[in-house]
Amino acid sequence: MQRMNSSVRTVPLEETLRKAKVMAVALGITRVTDTTWLDCVGIPVFAGIRPNAMPGSLCVNAGKGVLADEARVGAYMEAIEFTFAEYRNRTVDVITSTPRHVSTQEDADFEFVDLCPIIGRKVAADGPLACVEAEDIVTGGRLLVPAELVFSPYPENPGQQVFGTSTNGLASGNTVEEATVHGLAELIERDVQAHNFIHDRSRYVEFDTLPPEVDLLLRRIDDAGLTRVVRYTPNAFGLPFFQGFMLEPTDEAPIAIAVGSGLHPFKDIAAVRALAEAAQSRLTYIHGGRDDIIDRHRYFARFDGEFERRTIGRARQRIQADGDTVRYSSVPDGAGGVASIEDALTCLIDILNKNRIRQILRVVLTGKDSPLSVVRVIAPKLESFQPELKRVGPRLLNVMDLVEDTRDAP
Repeated sequence: MQRMNSSVRTVPLEETLRKAKVMAVALGITRVTDTTWLDCVGIPVFAGIRPNAMPGSLCVNAGKGVLADEARVGAYMEAIEFTFAEYRNRTVDVITSTPRHVSTQEDADFEFVDLCPIIGRKVAADGPLACVEAEDIVTGGRLLVPAELVFSPYPENPGQQVFGTSTNGLASGNTVEEATVHGLAELIERDVQAHNFIHDRSRYVEFDTLPPEVDLLLRRIDDAGLTRVVRYTPNAFGLPFFQGFMLEPTDEAPIAIAVGSGLHPFKDIAAVRALAEAAQSRLTYIHGGRDDIIDRHRYFARFDGEFERRTIGRARQRIQADGDTVRYSSVPDGAGGVASIEDALTCLIDILNKNRIRQILRVVLTGKDSPLSVVRVIAPKLESFQPELKRVGPRLLNVMDLVEDTRDAP
């Protein structure tokens, strides 16, 4: 296993980059460029340009890291992932089924609601549902899963639209197993983030020890004159989950707050990912290349400017609240005994099993001869709530009920 500052791979970084460049030519990825210099922070961020992306996808993807080549590879890989997630580039067949059949398959260890439909979305149990065959990565069995959870975007969907589309669990790697590790870690990260959105249990991180790569990122933020905050959220999986924040001196600044998240079995990688993603978030707004950044502006345009400033001010107070701190050295590392990609995958599977999440499904989106592998990983019962895509399953509903009960208590 090759351990990078922000990821783990099966081969050296330069080998991954070589494969990605070969694939990019055929996939219409016309350019991968360094955008780091557009900001004052200096944390490497690259953009991958894909002009022929479908409406609803992204024409500009991004990669970040401690080193320039890590960011460059990340931008290539994300652009490749988004390409294969489009329905028009599918390598798998779509089968018409029903929600009832999906949840009553002989080997299915989940209910239909465990797939987290959009709040309030009506489901016809025996109505048509576009599906794709997925592999159970533990047993090797085959099950049907909703195609909405596989393709993104999916305007061609001929059946019920129950989940909306996102790229959660979409990942690439040098092998199917490597890609699966990345996708599964993202699914767990989004689950922790969803629970945190409903009930924030994060704690202010005090850095009593500093890995060199984390120290480098923190110093670059300091040197840029920004305030940096890292918060850690304890979670049921016992995995390190961090959020990194970069705050401008005033709430009136165009990018007053930038945030990134990171979860990984290796604690230092999780911290690097959170801070580097915050830098990536800033660059996304600065270069303006992503289609989805306008959503925030549309939201605040409905109110006066003072409402936006008050909202930012309240967020700043929550982010910087240090009443409940945790030392970085005391945050548990989840990678004990992980020496290979296979170890990392086993580690994540075992952690999910302990939390009664026993079925992990995978759809391989690339052909057998592809230099790199792209997968979509689906883990029923893991949550995926986002403000712009309100998908909720039973586990998050329970948290919502508990929070409401607490608020109503005398």
